[in-house]
Amino acid sequence: MILTFDAFYQKYNFEGYRIYRSTEANFLENKIITDAFGRPTFRLPIAQFDVIDGVKGLHPIGVNGAYFNLGDDTGLQHSFVDSTVQNGQTYYYAVVAYDQGFTTTTVTGEFVGIPPSETTSIIKIDINGRVKTDINTAVVTPRAAAAGYIPPEIGNLTATGPGTGSMNLTVLDADSIRNNHTYRLEFVDSTAFHTNSYPWYRLVDKTTRDTLIPLTRLQSTQVQSPVIRGFVASLTNDPDIIIDLAKTGWTSGNSNYVTQVGFDSRFAPAYQPRRVNYPADFEVRFTANNQGDTSFPGSSFSSGRPSNIVIKNLTENIDHVQFIFQDINENSLFDVGDALFIVAGDSAGLAATQFFSARKSWSLTLLQDTLIPAPLQRPPQPGDVFRISTKKPFRTGEYFEFTSKAPRLDQSKAQNDLDKVAVVPNPYVGAASWEPQTSSVGRGERRVFFIHLPRECTIRIYTLSGHLVQTIMHNSTIDDGQEPWNLVSRDGMNIAYGVYVFQVEAPGLGTYVDKFAVLK
Repeated sequence: MILTFDAFYQKYNFEGYRIYRSTEANFLENKIITDAFGRPTFRLPIAQFDVIDGVKGLHPIGVNGAYFNLGDDTGLQHSFVDSTVQNGQTYYYAVVAYDQGFTTTTVTGEFVGIPPSETTSIIKIDINGRVKTDINTAVVTPRAAAAGYIPPEIGNLTATGPGTGSMNLTVLDADSIRNNHTYRLEFVDSTAFHTNSYPWYRLVDKTTRDTLIPLTRLQSTQVQSPVIRGFVASLTNDPDIIIDLAKTGWTSGNSNYVTQVGFDSRFAPAYQPRRVNYPADFEVRFTANNQGDTSFPGSSFSSGRPSNIVIKNLTENIDHVQFIFQDINENSLFDVGDALFIVAGDSAGLAATQFFSARKSWSLTLLQDTLIPAPLQRPPQPGDVFRISTKKPFRTGEYFEFTSKAPRLDQSKAQNDLDKVAVVPNPYVGAASWEPQTSSVGRGERRVFFIHLPRECTIRIYTLSGHLVQTIMHNSTIDDGQEPWNLVSRDGMNIAYGVYVFQVEAPGLGTYVDKFAVLK
């Protein structure tokens, strides 16, 4: 997206964009938001996306009581899928940008301003039915695919790395999907502990070794990539490195002690200055007394303590992680009132060598549940395991990999799909919604559609008595299994109301016969 400087407002004034859809070229059916006098003033969009900048809601300057909606800080998207269309119906679309408008208070204290404005959305249709669109508009007629059509596929999705975000892939332009290409969306961050909340990503075509999306910063939690090679990637990133409470807890054992995970505030004055929220998962395993690892010194004036604890870094696969053991009752057992602090050196996976330079991370504290009687208290036993899980942003070395397959035709599927061939609407009763509008005198063109046709076939329409009414040759692309008929016979006459038989003959596939009706 390229922003342009608004010379009138003397600033970059872009705020968002709206998508309008109509079945007529002037978008009048969208203009349903009225002012205080009941006059249509604003159009209602089918979708709206705006910049996350705190500018949202209704603009304070109205037009006779009607106010422009600035959006809800949804963030911008590069695509929108309209899934509510009808095959054969022509739709007119407009994607228009809008600005923030303008407000100010005059020297006399009067609040004045200008409502937001939109870019153009002009579609012209000449007397011959030719359509001319501007840069912000398009005309689309959805259709059924040919018999045997297999849509493009994006599969074999694999994810590496510990990031707790996700990625979804959506095909937007089937014709642009490459066949048997492997793509990798990889992440880059430059922080010592992988704590960059908004790392960078790039998309690479491994098959051709092309970089399709250069290094781009993740600007928010939800990010949608540009449309590349017919698909778009929607990324969900976890920017806040916090304890994942849903996945934190005992994985082995039946202790009923209360656990507090995070950063024990009792020791914050000493450890807070060197604190780091380490984006990794840890496993705290209990052993017999004095069979655990010796703890890291808890201060510059103390030495390590024996323990019954071994901590493993599950994310970086480090079997023995350093930890400070705050053994309150000095019995070498991690029990009630004690606390553990995970320790690291100057970067992820690096061991600490001295107390003053060591980084302190997540803590685990054990407490008794005061609602449970003393005889029923169950302290941890050797072999018990407690897991500390965290939410993590993406990091260097992490990637998603997937493959694409182009759309294609399958011969055996095409044979089976012959049974899906149909006429719509059936019955045809006077008119159909997709028929072109006309300002001339008279009924105008009537139209039905044959759908789910093979890519190449011959359509013959007969009366019930076997008289040939019309022959239509269908030869199209694999994504077009639709053929219109204007209900005119081969003699150039409008057909009579009644029941008709149609035959679809496809070379190499077979023949299909069915009926349809035309009613007054």
